[in-house]
Amino acid sequence: MAALDSPRQQLLSSLQGRSLHIPDLRVIFQHWPQAVSPELDGLKQDLPAKMAMLTSSSKKLARMQKAEFALFSACWWPTAALERGKILTCLCMWLFIWDDEIDAEVGRLSGDLKASQRFRDETIGYVRYCLGLGNEACNPPENQIIAFFKVIGDAALEHCTLEQREIIMKEMEFFLDTSEIEQRRRLHEGLPSVEEYISCRMGTSAVGVTSAFNEFAYGTSPLPMHVMEDTDMRALWDETNIIVWAVNDLLSLKKEIQQQTVDSLIPLLYHKSGSLDLSVALVVEAIEKAVRNFDRLAAALMDRYGQDDGVVERLRCFIEASQFNCTGNLAWSLRTGRYGVCQESIAGGVTVHLPQLG
Repeated sequence: MAALDSPRQQLLSSLQGRSLHIPDLRVIFQHWPQAVSPELDGLKQDLPAKMAMLTSSSKKLARMQKAEFALFSACWWPTAALERGKILTCLCMWLFIWDDEIDAEVGRLSGDLKASQRFRDETIGYVRYCLGLGNEACNPPENQIIAFFKVIGDAALEHCTLEQREIIMKEMEFFLDTSEIEQRRRLHEGLPSVEEYISCRMGTSAVGVTSAFNEFAYGTSPLPMHVMEDTDMRALWDETNIIVWAVNDLLSLKKEIQQQTVDSLIPLLYHKSGSLDLSVALVVEAIEKAVRNFDRLAAALMDRYGQDDGVVERLRCFIEASQFNCTGNLAWSLRTGRYGVCQESIAGGVTVHLPQLG
C-alpha cells in the first residue's frame, strides 16, 4: 500500500464518499445494434465446471460468479452459435481472472513484480504454443489459470487461420506487456499522467484480443490481410478499444475505490482538474468523439471495399461485431455485480456513490 502522504493515497482519500452522476450513455449508441444472445441459458450451463477448472478458491469463485461471464459473452457476441459462444465465454472469463491475479489488492501476485513476471512469461509461452505458433513442445503448466487457455487455443487452432492466430498472439502480447507497465506504475507512489495512462490502457483493456475473435464469433471466413491491415481498419479497432475501456472506467470506479486503486481515467482527470463533474464530462465527450470517428471510419471502409463482392459482407459483419462489442459492453457493465452499478436501465443517468473506506 502507498504511504499515507503519497499522491496516490491523497487522491484515494479525496475521492472517498463522493458521488458522481453519469448520463444516459445509451443515447450515444442508439444508432448501433444491441442484442442479447438467445443462447444465454445454454452459455450458463457448464460455466460452474469451467470456473472450477480455473480456481479452487471460494473467494475467486464468488467474484467470478458475480461477474456474470455468460451475460458478458451473450451481450458482446449475440449472434454467435452456442458452441462458439461457449469458447468466447471462456475467453472473457480467462482474461478477467488472469488480470485479477496481478490486480491491486485482490490479486495474489499484486505486490510481487518478480513472481508476476514469471506468470506473464509462462503465460506468453503457453499461449503461443496453444495457438500453434511455437516451435517447441510445451508441457501443461501447473498454474490452473495458464493451463486453461488450452480450451481457447484448441478452438482457435480448429477454426482460425494462421494469420488470424498471429493477430490474436500480437494482441495478447500487447495485453501482457502493458499489464507489466501498469503493475510497475501501481507499485510506485507517483501517479501516471493522463497520456501515459491512456497509452497503457489501450493494452490492459484486452479489447484488441476480443476484437481478434470477432470473425470467429461470426463464423465468417477471414477478411483479406490488406483489408485487416488498412490504416482505417486499424483506427476502427482503436476507436472500439477507447469506447469500451472509457465506459468501463466510468462504471467501474466504485469497484476501483473499494479496491483502493486510483489508476483509472476519472481519478487521474480529477487529480488534474479538481472537478469530478468535469472529469465525467470529459470522458463522456471522449466516448462521443470515438463513436463519431468509428462511424466515419466504417463508412470509409465500406466505400473503399463495397464493390468487392468477396469482401463487403465480411466487412459489414466485422463492423457490426465491433458495434455489438461496444453496446454489449455497456449493457453488461450496467448489470454485472462486478462493478456494483447493478441497473438494467440507465434512463436519466445513474448516480454512483463512492465508498468511504475505514
